[in-house]
Amino acid sequence: MNQEIMTLRDLRQLLARLSKEFDGDYQIWLSSDEEGNEFLPMLRNTEFSLAVDKETKKIIFYPSHK
Repeated sequence: MNQEIMTLRDLRQLLARLSKEFDGDYQIWLSSDEEGNEFLPMLRNTEFSLAVDKETKKIIFYPSHK
């Protein structure tokens, strides 16, 4: 299945939506390799690229291998 990659416009809209839904105390987490060995895209479909953990107040972004 071919997925579209998130654009800056998509990210701005997503952040605006999240800021309306959740308070400013949520932490932003990225699922990644901290050594920077690989660069992966964020998918436009947030079903595959985003999770919100309300219990720990984390917003988690997941890059994709497409």
